[in-house]
Amino acid sequence: MKNLSSSRSSKIICNVSSTKYEVVRHAAKKILGWKLSYEEENEEWDVFWTDSAVQPEKLAKMKHYQRINHFPGMYLISRKNYLAFNLGKLKKLFPDCYNFFPRTWVVPCDLGDLKSFMLSKKNPYIIVKPEASCQGRGIYLTKKIDDIDSDERHVVQEYLTKPYLIDNLKFDLRIYVLITSCDPLRIFIHEDGLTRFATEEYEKPNSSNIEDMCMHLTNYAINKNNPNFVQNEDPECDDVGHKRSLKSTYDYLQAEGYNIEILKGRIDDIIIKTLCAVQPNLCHHYRSCQAEDYSKSMCFEILGFDVIIDKKLNPYILEVNHTPSFSTDSPLDRTIKKTVISQALNLLNVTSRNRKKYYKKLKEDILKRSMTGKMDKMSKEEKQNLIKNLSIKKNKYENKHHGGYRKIYPIEGYEKYDKYIEAADNLWQEWTGAKIIRSRKSDTKSPVPQVPQRPMKTLTNIYKPKTQNTGKKITESEGNVERPSSTIFERLSQPIIRKFRSTTVSYLPGVIYDEKKDMKKEAPMIVNSFPEYDKVQVKPRVYSDIKCSPSIKPVSQRHAVLTLKDLMLGRPASSKNKYLEFILKTR
Repeated sequence: MKNLSSSRSSKIICNVSSTKYEVVRHAAKKILGWKLSYEEENEEWDVFWTDSAVQPEKLAKMKHYQRINHFPGMYLISRKNYLAFNLGKLKKLFPDCYNFFPRTWVVPCDLGDLKSFMLSKKNPYIIVKPEASCQGRGIYLTKKIDDIDSDERHVVQEYLTKPYLIDNLKFDLRIYVLITSCDPLRIFIHEDGLTRFATEEYEKPNSSNIEDMCMHLTNYAINKNNPNFVQNEDPECDDVGHKRSLKSTYDYLQAEGYNIEILKGRIDDIIIKTLCAVQPNLCHHYRSCQAEDYSKSMCFEILGFDVIIDKKLNPYILEVNHTPSFSTDSPLDRTIKKTVISQALNLLNVTSRNRKKYYKKLKEDILKRSMTGKMDKMSKEEKQNLIKNLSIKKNKYENKHHGGYRKIYPIEGYEKYDKYIEAADNLWQEWTGAKIIRSRKSDTKSPVPQVPQRPMKTLTNIYKPKTQNTGKKITESEGNVERPSSTIFERLSQPIIRKFRSTTVSYLPGVIYDEKKDMKKEAPMIVNSFPEYDKVQVKPRVYSDIKCSPSIKPVSQRHAVLTLKDLMLGRPASSKNKYLEFILKTR
């Protein structure tokens, strides 16, 4: 009944139990008019927003009408070491196309290459970053290889000493990128973003200013604590302060005489190439979790690309944030970020009609299965037509509701990026071993050359008595059997003869012998020392089925015990008595 009531609800439910940002709740409730859910374990929702990465298990449990704001596997570009690893592999294949990020090393793996680079340069400066940190924590500049702790893992980049400056300050661009599908890729860029400035006037790094992080780093978390930091208080004046809008920066560059459309085209190009490096992995995770989702739109993600521009206006990608900060410390922050979030959610085309269709189809499938015991399976052509129709509907909706987002992939001429996706797919298959498995499967499916078969013995030839020799010769056609030449068939055609008993049982239960049998085997006896007991008590022994030795005591002790027994019972002296006397005398 819970499913039915939730499916009839006209409002879209957005689960915000795993996010700390108030602007997300504001965009969902106030701007879009959705209903908010704060119960993490409640599975009845249409959109789930979380500040952490999404595991494949979470995606596999989702229903087809639900949406979540992360792709499993996006860590391959969101972590600094994996970004350097994946872009570096493609740079070896396309050196002229993947030169849009600074030269990068992962320490301690690439420590030898880093040392040779430092020796080849006259006055090199490098920037050292922890591989999994954020907000500028643990970052420092150096020109000495000894300053790097080789026991810890870092990402080291060549420092760009000639950045483009505005008001003599270094800056970088925070560009918001929306991905609505990974199979195929669907990429949008928001027309507005943030420009983050350093708070100290820039100078080339030297021994006196190398430790001034407010000069060389543009991270907001570092510069906001500087006394020189100026906060923007009016969102209408977005070109004031140390955090400005992306639009104001483009307007400034255009006023300086630069062609902004060319710069935007370069930024679009490097963003697409970066996402091409991770597309095969995203597609693999998605297909593994939701193979029957033909809309290919259960996941979406807002990425924060950090881009820096040099003096020649060449853009370089520094980092990719899969959970960019949506904190609103200023009115400008709130204006830009609530627009980015609300327009991204509106672009998903989430409606209550999708939920109702899902539950209606689910009921029909259950009813049909209960009545006929079968389920209709779509043919390959029907699946392709369904995917094509859903893609056409998605394009129509996105063209009408894109808002401030601009589609950059797929567009006209996007086929030139297919070679990068294909190369990334080959590299991913080699890295994971999928290419080896596919080659083995193709080898098994390939036609095997026929080998001449040896004539097999028939059952009549095997068990035919030697005395019944009629003198008739068996022809070659009669001797051959039309069966595959297999040792399995030969073994199954012969009777099984067991020469030994089964040894599957590790041990057999012990046997308890009675008093008479113990006395015959001369088992050790315990003599009662109390006078009120006339009869000697014999302790029964339990012997193993494998080792049936009557006793594990030395022979001398066994003789001594039996001799004492004879003496107490008053039996005549024997050789054992003499042996006892000999022992007593020696003592």
